[in-house]
Amino acid sequence: MADESRRPLSELRQGEKVQATITSHQPWGLTAKLNGYEPVGASMDIFRRSNEPAVKRLAQEMPPVGATVDLVIGEVRTWHHEPWIWVDLTAPSHGEG
Repeated sequence: MADESRRPLSELRQGEKVQATITSHQPWGLTAKLNGYEPVGASMDIFRRSNEPAVKRLAQEMPPVGATVDLVIGEVRTWHHEPWIWVDLTAPSHGEG
């Protein structure tokens, strides 16, 4: 039986690696569910982060919806509606992993 316990959102830190399951593709990037954490909004704005080489590589590969990938927390901020917390994701630099 899988362990369904979730880490609290207070443990989310900028620069921390997370596993995320891609939930949708958007014209501006993708949305994801952070695995192992309480529910939280999460997305990667590929256009805004297009100057980051790792994000460019990820955008070229564009993992399919349902895929689980290693990403990095870029920023954690409050959101104006539920889930109240939004995580801005980025891609790990080449060589990390």
